[in-house]
Amino acid sequence: MTDVRMVALDILLEYSGSKAFLSEVTKAALAKYAYLEERDRAFIKNLVTGCVEKQIALDFVIGQVSSVKPAKMKKIIKLIIRMAVYEILYLDHIPVRASVNEAVRLAKKKHIAGLSGFVNAVTRKAAALYEEGGIVYPDDRIRYSCPQVIYDILSETYGPEKTSRIIKASDGLSPQYIRVNVSKTDPDTLIETLNAEGIKACKTPVSKNALKTAPFNPAASPAFMEGLFSMQDASGIAALDAAGIRENERIIDLCASPGGKACLAAEYMRGTGKVLAFDISEEKKKRIDENIERLKLSNIESGVKDALIFDETLENSADLVIADLPCSGLGVMGRKVDIKYRIQRDDILQLQELQRRMLDNAVRYVNRGGKLLFSTCTITGEESVLQREYIESISGLTLLEERQFLQGVDECDGFYYAVFQR
Repeated sequence: MTDVRMVALDILLEYSGSKAFLSEVTKAALAKYAYLEERDRAFIKNLVTGCVEKQIALDFVIGQVSSVKPAKMKKIIKLIIRMAVYEILYLDHIPVRASVNEAVRLAKKKHIAGLSGFVNAVTRKAAALYEEGGIVYPDDRIRYSCPQVIYDILSETYGPEKTSRIIKASDGLSPQYIRVNVSKTDPDTLIETLNAEGIKACKTPVSKNALKTAPFNPAASPAFMEGLFSMQDASGIAALDAAGIRENERIIDLCASPGGKACLAAEYMRGTGKVLAFDISEEKKKRIDENIERLKLSNIESGVKDALIFDETLENSADLVIADLPCSGLGVMGRKVDIKYRIQRDDILQLQELQRRMLDNAVRYVNRGGKLLFSTCTITGEESVLQREYIESISGLTLLEERQFLQGVDECDGFYYAVFQR
């Protein structure tokens, strides 16, 4: 029988020594255990994700009951204790005694039996503190595991009250949204179809073509395989709505992978016009092609192109240019749980400069009367409002609409978009 906690520990050990995203490490590891029941795979993923996402809160609790602070612990001991404390604090269906005993067993199985007594003592004390209601976090930053640098950046922009709402919404399971393929169905019909499949879905005020759903596996949905919907947050759908796409337009998406916005644009044109969906590598092109194939779209063409390199053949050629650019991703911290531990202030400034180099090219592809949709899945001023000001300063384009969504404030991920017209 596969030791699921050992699998989780091995994933955490591999991730801690890797520059890859947690989702990539977890996916690769679980591919080796395809034979496991879905329940066991879900437990492993939950345990791994939770230990990374909530590490600040976990280490605070551990620090309250341990003579050795987490920063001074051996990596493997710290991870074993984090796993047990995560189970104790957040997985109510697992008996506390079992979590403590499993931590001790892992220490012995990893040939560090000499420290199993330490593991036992710390996890038992953490369990007692939790059961006695003695965990008092000093502030929301610790409670919701937000790194100081991210908290400071958000506080400077939005103030403490909104920042608390943002980091609370970013700590835990984010809402799940899907977009309706309006070329094949409509929201009301799709709700009925999904209900028949046992999937609960409802409309959202963020976009008329988005539905909020209970968590489910899209690969197990016949409607998904038929191309009736795609997985996409409501905020991104709202951005395409604001672009006012019409039939028979020529649209360029500069950073299209995995193809969500490009395919939505093609769906909105109902088989007319042409969408050119570009990204920087063959691997990213492959992801776009997979969505094109599933959705059976005939009016979209993918290609490999670097948005940093100007293509004179595209100058003044597009009715709409979609510039959904690389960003810090702080709007999707609830989905990509390790992003918040990777981003520093200098990274945001570097991304701002990268975006501006791409925007220098993007504005030149817009034809007379055409539009530019600039968007990012983040919530920093450097990657939103300041970029809007930059676009206005270099292009002569007129701002038609802009919006900043904030997770915890709006019913969707954090996201920014601005629509301009020449």
